Amino acid sequence: MHQFEFHADRDSPDIQILDYRYGDSKNPGARAPEWKLKEGKPPQATVTGGEMRRGDELYVKWRVRKTGEVLEDTVDLKRRLPSDITNHTVYFLIRDRQLYVYLITPERKATDAPPNGPRMYQDMRVITVYPDSAK
Repeated sequence: MHQFEFHADRDSPDIQILDYRYGDSKNPGARAPEWKLKEGKPPQATVTGGEMRRGDELYVKWRVRKTGEVLEDTVDLKRRLPSDITNHTVYFLIRDRQLYVYLITPERKATDAPPNGPRMYQDMRVITVYPDSAK
């Protein structure tokens, strides 16, 4: 059991999500519903979880509101996520032109560790999955 989550309306107000897909999961919320895409109203937030397969990739397409620029990125999660993500949350947010993917662990962060990732999880141990810190 794990979760997939994003809140572009809160984390990325200068961005409009146009499409997304977390792996090949059929769980509601793991991908933008086809009817919402056809209406031109893709979800700007989702939380889904439970018994679902760990996603091998994350695809996100977005528009930068200030410029109208449309960008997309596909992240290979197969080699970036640990094999066991039980009780973890895969979370993404966008800052301008860059997609960020985080793995929220069920553990609290050390009191002296700086916060990482989404504000709502600042008390948890959060691992940056993408972009790679080595880049």
